Amino acid sequence: MNLRGQAATEYLIILAVVVIIALIVVGVLGAFPALSGGVTKQQSEAYWLNAEIGVLPNYRFSGNTANLTIKNNKGFTIRVTGIEFDGRGRMSPRSVLLAPGTQADIGVTGLSRCNAGEQIGYTVSIDYEDSASGRDFTFTGTTQLVGTCQ
Repeated sequence: MNLRGQAATEYLIILAVVVIIALIVVGVLGAFPALSGGVTKQQSEAYWLNAEIGVLPNYRFSGNTANLTIKNNKGFTIRVTGIEFDGRGRMSPRSVLLAPGTQADIGVTGLSRCNAGEQIGYTVSIDYEDSASGRDFTFTGTTQLVGTCQ
C-alpha cells in the first residue's frame, strides 16, 4: 500500500478546517459587518459624518421625530429640500441652503414611532438641489443611521 501523500493531505484538511473556523469567529466578533449582521452606532456615525451630505453625531430620535445637524460635504452650494427615514418624514424648515462646509440644524417629523431606549436604524435619503444648475438629486446612504430612541 502506498501512503506517501496521506500525511500531507491530512495536514491540509486540518489547516483548511482551522482557517474556516477562524473566519467564522472573526465574522461573529464584528470584523466583517456583512457577516456579523449589523452596523454599530459608532460605524454609522463615522459613515454619516463623511457622507456627501453629512449628519453630525449629535442626532436624536424621539417618538416619531428626528433632530439632526446636516453638513454640506460637497464642493458646491446645495439646497436641501427633503429628508426621508425609511421613506417617511417631513423636514422643518422646508429647505436649507448650505454653502460648502456649512451646517444647519433640522427636524424631521412623521417617522415610524420608536420607544425610549429602543435601538433603531433608518435608511436615510436626502433630496437636494445643485444651486448653480438647478438640477435635483437624491443621496441615499449606504449605511443606516443608527441610534437609541430618547
